Amino acid sequence: MTRYRSPRDAAPEIPAGHEMDELLKARMSLGHPMNDTHPLSGRDYELIGKFVQTYCIADLEARHMINCLTHIRLGTATTFALKLNDKDALAHLIACADSCVWNIDLAEGIRKAAEIFEQHRHIRHMFAHWAGRRIPSHNSFIFFTANFGMQKLPQGAVMIEEDDEANVQYGLMPISKLLEEQKKLEGHVQYIANIGRQLEAKTIQIAEQFAQDVADGKLTPKPYIVAGGGT
Repeated sequence: MTRYRSPRDAAPEIPAGHEMDELLKARMSLGHPMNDTHPLSGRDYELIGKFVQTYCIADLEARHMINCLTHIRLGTATTFALKLNDKDALAHLIACADSCVWNIDLAEGIRKAAEIFEQHRHIRHMFAHWAGRRIPSHNSFIFFTANFGMQKLPQGAVMIEEDDEANVQYGLMPISKLLEEQKKLEGHVQYIANIGRQLEAKTIQIAEQFAQDVADGKLTPKPYIVAGGGT
């Protein structure tokens, strides 16, 4: 069981340089940020929907992984991950990785995937809850929300200006950024899915061996600590 490595494992970056210049041009091409934009095309919906569904698969596989690793750690089967919200599920996935002392390489791979999923959870949230439009003659999306209290602009999207009297907020995202993050997300989803299938087939055996290694003093379990204070 090895970890998935990607040359683009860093968090989504705030556009800079040429990319930022292009976003500024796109924004300045709009006399009105909403009225002068176009509805999303069928292809746009396909790209955004693909990202949302890929993240849904990530969430599914993460919960499967949590249950498998918890079974190994405690020695008994569990389904508690089914009741977690999406944010808490990722916190538990990281806690599972940190307590996976029986395979350090696997632990590192799972933690990296969980970190990538957390970064993309915010992008998925914007795609699912903000209204998307297309800036004509520019390869950029613009997303709008009137829910100021609950919505957060994710990394990888840009707000060009802010207005205290605005009744809507928006963020721009280059289509190239979406494609880049989609590829990154897909790689880690595939990794988690593959590892999950391997673990499921050997969970009982690994759990028994882990318990024996702890009893023999070969391994020392780490405390199960969930970010935010849970255990």
